[in-house]
This record gives sequence, C-alpha cells and structure tokens, in this order.
Amino acid sequence: MKKKVVPMIHVLDVRATVAWYRQLGFEVVATYGDETGENFSFTIVSFGETQVMFNTGGETSDKRRREVDLYVYTDNIDELYESLKERVEVVERPHDTFYGQRELIIRDLNRFWITFGQQNAFAALMEGIFEGDADRVREALHSKAVSDDTLNVAFAFASGREKRDEEILSLLRDAGAQPPPQIDLATLQSYTGTYKGEHGFGVEISVKDGRLFAATPGNQPMSLWPLDQVTFRPVAMTDTKVIFRVEDGESVGLTVFQNDHPIQLRRG
Repeated sequence: MKKKVVPMIHVLDVRATVAWYRQLGFEVVATYGDETGENFSFTIVSFGETQVMFNTGGETSDKRRREVDLYVYTDNIDELYESLKERVEVVERPHDTFYGQRELIIRDLNRFWITFGQQNAFAALMEGIFEGDADRVREALHSKAVSDDTLNVAFAFASGREKRDEEILSLLRDAGAQPPPQIDLATLQSYTGTYKGEHGFGVEISVKDGRLFAATPGNQPMSLWPLDQVTFRPVAMTDTKVIFRVEDGESVGLTVFQNDHPIQLRRG
C-alpha cells in the first residue's frame, strides 16, 4: 500500500461541508450516514490525487484562523478567484509570494482557511533558465505576468551562467530584457558590511566574483542583481528589492521592500 497522510477535520455538519466542498471541485469518495439518517457521520472527499476526511464532533469558532489549514495545489489561480469570489469568503485575493507561489486564500463554511497555490511566473521562469528548459521559459514569458525588472534579472542570471543557453537568451531579448547596469567593484565593496533593524533583523552584505550577496543569520548567501546603481533584486525572490542609502559616497543603511512594505536597516 502506498504510504500517505490524509487529514481528518472535525466539523459541525458533515453533509453541509460536503456540499460546500463539491462546489469547489472536490469529489465525494465515500459517505457514511449517522444514526438518524439525516446527516453524515463521516465522509472522504478528493481533489486530484489527494484526499480529506470530515468527521462529526466539530465546534463553531469565531477565530480569525483555526487549528488546521488546507493547502491545495492547482492551476489557474486567477480564473478560480473569478469563479469563487461572489460565493465564498475571500481572505486574500490572488497574490505572488516571496517563495515563488501565487496564492488565493478563502475560508470554508466552518471558518477553516483554504489556500490555493500554484508556481508563479517568476519562479517558473527562473527554474526554466536554471534547468535549461527553453519551453518552460517560453511558457512563463507568454503568461504576460513577468515584469520588466524580472526580465532584466532573468537575463542577467542567464548571461552569467557557466553554460549559456543562446535560445533562452534570445527568448528573453525578444521579450524586452535589457542587460544589467555595470557597477564597478569599488562601489560594490562600499556596500559590504552588517545591517541591522530596530527589532533585531539583520543582513550581511558581501561581494564574491564581482557580485553582491545578502545573507540573513542561519541562511546561505543569496545573490543580488542590480537594477540601477543602488537598487538590487534577490535572484530567488519576487516582489523584493534592496535599496542602499548612500550619504557622502558611503552606504549608511538599506531598505528592503517586500510587496512594497519597507524594512529599514542601518549599517553597523
């Protein structure tokens, strides 16, 4: 038997829960009636190759977030949102995350969160370049969800690889990618050092092989690709920028922008 884990969630009304999940595209695998014959005592529903069990004995809750979330991998997040937004409670509309997913979060009738996630265009593009998969790069570009900054970072990443893929570089050029700005080594060196924020968050900036890197405590350094002389983009993160604050030719701090939310750090 194939090993797997199937969550069991206790709810107040199993029959109503089954009906609600069916409208999302879940399929009913099995149901078991209760002693009255009017409700279900237990059910199994499936989505793709995965299953969820619902059992009686649950309680109502007014908490913002309950004890269990469901994370559902799917496709076409934006189309799903358009089809559901008038019928369900939306917690968060479709959005890109820093870890490469595009997600939609809704709440079911029992107030459990359901997050629908798919790989976003940025992650698909960068993985396609890393794996030398021109078809995957082409598909990501055709999604029209890749920003100009992302195109330029992707082009810089593809150009800097030891084994350049000319077909991928051509696809990026045709999509409008521009070579990264040239920043001299002395300027990069001037940004190195330790930067810390008010709440203890810190980052170490270093230079290696003519490129800038950022590392948070306990994590491997991540390469930063220039957008201009003071603005850099982490190669593995979307919607994130690092902008150095320079006074009298010296870096005194930096600002990390994640989804337009600024985090101010001072150079130690």
